[in-house]
Amino acid sequence: MEQKVWLITGVSQGLGREIARQATVMGDIVIGTVRKEEDKVSFERNIPAKAFIIDLKETEQIPSLIEKIIKDHKQIDVLVNNAGFGAFGMLEEFEEWEINDQFQVNFISVWKLCQNVLPHMRARGQGSIVQISSRAGIAAGVGNGIYAASKFALEGMSEAMKQEVEPFGIKVLLAEPGALRTGFFGSSVRYAKNELQDYTNKLGNIRIGTKNMDGKQSGDPVKAAHAIIEAVINSDSLFRIPLTSGTIEIMKAKIRELEHCVETSEASARNVDF
Repeated sequence: MEQKVWLITGVSQGLGREIARQATVMGDIVIGTVRKEEDKVSFERNIPAKAFIIDLKETEQIPSLIEKIIKDHKQIDVLVNNAGFGAFGMLEEFEEWEINDQFQVNFISVWKLCQNVLPHMRARGQGSIVQISSRAGIAAGVGNGIYAASKFALEGMSEAMKQEVEPFGIKVLLAEPGALRTGFFGSSVRYAKNELQDYTNKLGNIRIGTKNMDGKQSGDPVKAAHAIIEAVINSDSLFRIPLTSGTIEIMKAKIRELEHCVETSEASARNVDF
C-alpha cells in the first residue's frame, strides 16, 4: 500500500497516541500535536514520529502548521481531529469563558484544521478526515451539557462536510467512542468553576461520579484505534463509527425516543404545513 501521511492532534496520551502508534506500525508517516515540551519528548521517544507543540485554542497558529507539514511531506492524507477535553458540571455553574474554552478546542480548532487541510486534499482529489466525537454527541445527560453541546456542533459540521467534500474524493468519518480507558476522566477532565449545592443535593456529585470512573472504563483504546484505522483504509466504511457497547445503547435509546416522537407528533407536525 502507498505510504500515507497522517496528522493526528492530541497525541500526548490515550486514543490519539494509540492511533499514531498503529499508523506507524503500518509504515505510514505520522505527525502529531501536543501542548507541552515534555509530551513532545515522550511521544517522539516512544513512537517513530514527529510532534509539533501547539495550543489549538490559538487557531491563528494552525495555517502555518499545515503549511510546514505540506512543505516537508508534500501531502496530508489523513487528518485525525482527536484533541479535545470534557468540561463537566451543571449548565448554571459555568462561566462564559469556560464555555468559550470548550468550544474553542472541541469545535473551532477542528473547523480551522479542516479549513486549512481541505484545499490540499481537494487539489489531490483524495484524503480522509476523522472527527473524534463522543457518545455525548448523540445524547446529552446530566452534567455533560457543555461538553455534549461541543460534540453536537462537531457532529452537525461533520454531516455537512461529508456531503460537501465527497465530490472531491474526500472521505469524512465520525468516530463516536463511549467511555475508553484513557486519561479522559483523569488528567484531562475539567469541571465548572462554580459548584451549586442545590444540584448536588438533587442529582449527586458529578465531580466524584466522573472521577470514580477513571481507570475503570470498559472501552479499550487499542481496539478503538484499530477500528478507526480500518475505517480509514476500508473504502466501504460507514460515515459513523460507533465504538463501545455504551455508544450502541445510547444510539438505540435515541432511536426509540425519536420513533416515539414521530408516532406521537406526526399528524400535528404535518398540520403545520400549508
